[in-house]
Amino acid sequence: MKKLPQPRTGNFMGMPILPTTQGPTWLEGEMMCSDYGQFRRRGYVRHSVSKVLVLVRCDISDTFFSIPATTEREHGYVCGDNGEYEFRAHTEQTETPAQYRASIKRAYK
Repeated sequence: MKKLPQPRTGNFMGMPILPTTQGPTWLEGEMMCSDYGQFRRRGYVRHSVSKVLVLVRCDISDTFFSIPATTEREHGYVCGDNGEYEFRAHTEQTETPAQYRASIKRAYK
């Protein structure tokens, strides 16, 4: 049986960093991004198309309604409209994040 991912907790300058949950979905606290400028905030959210729970890597919120996020194969954003956090992919995406990173590395060699 596959073990479900669990959110991390921590503290920043004595303040606890706790995840936020909505139903079975969760997002780690925004302060997880503040440690030395590394974006390592995670979330376990429902995919808007397949309705499956997916693990995403989140950044700091763009607006009150959306958080930029990346799965293993798609870029998009996370929003919390329907009582659960939901990942919505960008529709014009033509390559995976790994392919994009590889093209950037080739361009700067």
